[in-house]
Amino acid sequence: MVRPLVRRQMNKAIDAAAAHFFEHFTLVVARDEKEQRTCFKTRHQVYCEEMGYEEVRQTKMEFDEFDEYAISCYIKHKASGDCAGTIRVVMPQHNGQMLPIEQNCPDAIRIDENSPKRYARHAVCEISRLAIPKRFRRRQSDRNLSPVTGKALDKSFNRKNRSRNFPYLTLALYFFAATICVLRDVENVYVMMEPKLARSLRMLGIEFNQIGGVIEYHGERAAYRLSPEEFFQQISPSLHRFYHKIAKELEAIPNFGSFRPKPSSLVSKDQKTRAA
Repeated sequence: MVRPLVRRQMNKAIDAAAAHFFEHFTLVVARDEKEQRTCFKTRHQVYCEEMGYEEVRQTKMEFDEFDEYAISCYIKHKASGDCAGTIRVVMPQHNGQMLPIEQNCPDAIRIDENSPKRYARHAVCEISRLAIPKRFRRRQSDRNLSPVTGKALDKSFNRKNRSRNFPYLTLALYFFAATICVLRDVENVYVMMEPKLARSLRMLGIEFNQIGGVIEYHGERAAYRLSPEEFFQQISPSLHRFYHKIAKELEAIPNFGSFRPKPSSLVSKDQKTRAA
């Protein structure tokens, strides 16, 4: 249990970080090919070039078959126009469409009752492919600044280059994706996550339900599941304010309420080229 004094300090830090976030960043749902390219290029930069998780591609874009039925989104740095981080929500619509966790990590879920196969396809989704470019990731030298909790936030901000040590991009991306799940009425959300990130989020009162042991998949990962309804019941008042600001930005997107994931033409073109 978090002590009242620590909770007050944490809420104050979250409010300060949220104010900074919306001053310097904006949210983008990739609804056209140009915006999809931004997400795919960022993923290639991080997954293929910086981390070496996937092979480098000639197109300099990283995508797969799951992007045919996924909503991709990203955080845009207002000053430069650059993508500061991207994430996607894979939303299957029929039985022929799987989640990445089902195909790539079939042994990640320990008990069958937690399997997404137990639910209708429209009732499950997976948050995946979170990627934050090196420029925007927390500097290794900032060891006294938590990437999630924002401790020592006011003292540790680098006034000359705030984008490099802003600690809430990961949290904002997960909130961005979770908000989409809420607006789509998806009941069961799955994610493969680093256990240390799950522990950090737990410090904020966000309890992801671990449903399997740690496996090797792009580093140490474990399968987690959450209900968006429970997710927002758990979080602190300051994070509720952060969520409502994100929801407000999403509601400002034209026709977002009726927007549904459509097959990416980039993915379709790539699959046709491979088939040929």
